[in-house]
Amino acid sequence: MAFRRGYNAEMELVHRLKRKGFYVVRLPISGGRGFPCDVLAAKGDDRRAYQVKDTAGSRVYIKEDDVALLLNFSRAFGFKAYVAVRWKRRRKNRWTVIEILEAKPLKISYASS
Repeated sequence: MAFRRGYNAEMELVHRLKRKGFYVVRLPISGGRGFPCDVLAAKGDDRRAYQVKDTAGSRVYIKEDDVALLLNFSRAFGFKAYVAVRWKRRRKNRWTVIEILEAKPLKISYASS
């Protein structure tokens, strides 16, 4: 079930980025296999690597080690690192997207505004 939910969130992000003119690829090998991102996107010099989270809760926690993996991978390939959280069952502000600039633990909370 969690796989399907994650897949759906990743595909929704892929479609959103395509509508904004990005070339996008979903990487079906991410997760526990040592690959730190789910989606890669590029538009000119703007290159991005996304870790996608989907939750019915009001916050998401990401360990420092996972953030560091994403950041180091992204920098090695010239990408900016992002975490994209899809808030399940929310109508307003369904997505939160944060650019990662340093390796530290993250606590991302839902904001209703």
